[in-house]
Amino acid sequence: MRLRGRGYGHGRRHVRGSQGGSGLTFALAVTLALLTAPAARADLLDQAWKRGNEANLRGDYPAAAAAYEQLDRQHVISSDLYYNMGVTYFRQGQLGKAIWSFERALVVAPDDEDARFNLTQAHKLAEQRAHDKLEGAEREPLWTRIVTYLGPSTQVVLFSVLYVGCFALLLLRRRSAADARVAVTAAAAILGVGALLTGLLLVGRMSLDRIPFAVVLPDSVAVKEGGDDSFRTSFQVHGGLRVRILEREQDWLHVRLANGLEGFVHAEDVGTL
Repeated sequence: MRLRGRGYGHGRRHVRGSQGGSGLTFALAVTLALLTAPAARADLLDQAWKRGNEANLRGDYPAAAAAYEQLDRQHVISSDLYYNMGVTYFRQGQLGKAIWSFERALVVAPDDEDARFNLTQAHKLAEQRAHDKLEGAEREPLWTRIVTYLGPSTQVVLFSVLYVGCFALLLLRRRSAADARVAVTAAAAILGVGALLTGLLLVGRMSLDRIPFAVVLPDSVAVKEGGDDSFRTSFQVHGGLRVRILEREQDWLHVRLANGLEGFVHAEDVGTL
């Protein structure tokens, strides 16, 4: 299965920020990470970034992952970093971590089509590998699918256009001839309803963004009835599955699946978003 790489052509290379061209986003992320850190740290981060990209391009994926993870541990927030981590994990067959990384890239850059494409590819492969899948575990609730159907930037633009258009028509109505006021009023009402619905979508997205989600990292994880290994296993979940975090109990997380099933998993077995 082929991943998409931006600007490299024919899928031969999939690493961003290599060969001196497209590291601007990462450079900005490093700058932000260094605002309260010693200046010497910049060289270390830059070296780790170059080391990871070089290892990735020559096919040394474990070395690339180690370099990228070093940056991640230093709290560098970069869609390019997460994207490259996803490619590296995918090449090693670690689909849970790959999906988690592409998801993180989309959190930082929701309109990143390359990351979205690769996320879809990784999900397809993860579903093929999964055994005894739980019905409905991967399908988000209807309200979540509605709220996230459009990207956040698209929702904001659409709301602004409809909102301004509605008030513009209301102002125009005052100067319109009597026989045209009905049509202008109807058009303003339609735009007003559209603005209201789009506003509700934005409110829903804001509420959804406050819900802590995580992604299952290993290929298979046993979900327990309680926060301890001594509890009985309720069911198994596969790598890449998104779960909602309800609460934390020491080293365990109480999670809920999209189909409503709940249980406890080791905190280390999921990556938070």
